Amino acid sequence: MRKVTVARGGALSPHSGLGSAHSALVERLRSGLVEEYELASVHEYKLSNNPFKRLWRRWVGGPSRVQKSANSSDVVHITDQEQAGLVPKSGRSVVTVHDLFHLFPHTRSNVAIGEQNPSFIRRKDLAKIKRGLSRASLLICSSKDTQQECAIRFPGVPTSWIPLGIHLHEYEVETKRPTWFKKGCNLLVVGSEEERKRLDFAVNVCAGMDVTLHKIGAESSPKSKKELISLAASIKCNLNWIGRLEQDELIAALQHADALLFPSIAEGFGLPPLEAYAAGTVALVADAPAHNEVPLEHHILPTDDVERWRKAISELTDESEAVRARAAYFSVEKWVQRHHEAYNSLF
Repeated sequence: MRKVTVARGGALSPHSGLGSAHSALVERLRSGLVEEYELASVHEYKLSNNPFKRLWRRWVGGPSRVQKSANSSDVVHITDQEQAGLVPKSGRSVVTVHDLFHLFPHTRSNVAIGEQNPSFIRRKDLAKIKRGLSRASLLICSSKDTQQECAIRFPGVPTSWIPLGIHLHEYEVETKRPTWFKKGCNLLVVGSEEERKRLDFAVNVCAGMDVTLHKIGAESSPKSKKELISLAASIKCNLNWIGRLEQDELIAALQHADALLFPSIAEGFGLPPLEAYAAGTVALVADAPAHNEVPLEHHILPTDDVERWRKAISELTDESEAVRARAAYFSVEKWVQRHHEAYNSLF
């Protein structure tokens, strides 16, 4: 058996995007799902409130510990691009790249993607991250769009496309209709109020329609919540603010909803549309990377055409069989197979 050290910096909540991807990799290696490979150790640490301690761990202590792990492991796998400063200077190393938003910020459809004006310390950190990515043995990319950009930004570093994988059976369990659903058409929008998520667009789409739009996900701030609720009231959108749900509650909502709206302008992958599909529910998705790699073609809509979105909502039908078949392409079993092939390419 070949040994894999899984590494990141400060521990993140498993409920966050990067945190859940890290936890999934650890558990799948620990349980022996990836044949011929086993979990050797996990490098992470509790985040400190002391900025100097955090910086020392990120720039000095962490890389030193990971280099030592590399000497006793066959592979070091760093679970997100923000931690690429940990890439050891010797040994086989893999970095999962979810997106390059903050490394190469830009503007898309007048929306700022990534941190546009990083501080002096952050600029130094970004330089370390880019150097780490350049010396990695392999970059595992969550989307084909990110894979293409990595090939341009880090020429000569091998890349592999491995989208997220989910346990499909978890989305097929029998659930009860949420008590907070209303009569008629119930639509979901999932995510924070971060500008690139464009929740305001979803509110504008539903304005004046005989539908209820349920907002799921913890709010970014009380101010952003207040602004979105105020916008909805002013244009007659029936917005029902739900907030964060437990996973079983989210699955129930996805199963019983008429559709998920996902108007984001930029995602590293975009898990909610896949989760909706696995639950047998249509996901209407903006035609932007990388979440436009998941849905069926007729569920991908122009980013700014409100009328096309309204028309799609008015024509919703039961497509549970078709969307579940598409979700199967992103099963854990396929994820495991892709990881096994990627790891083998290092030897």
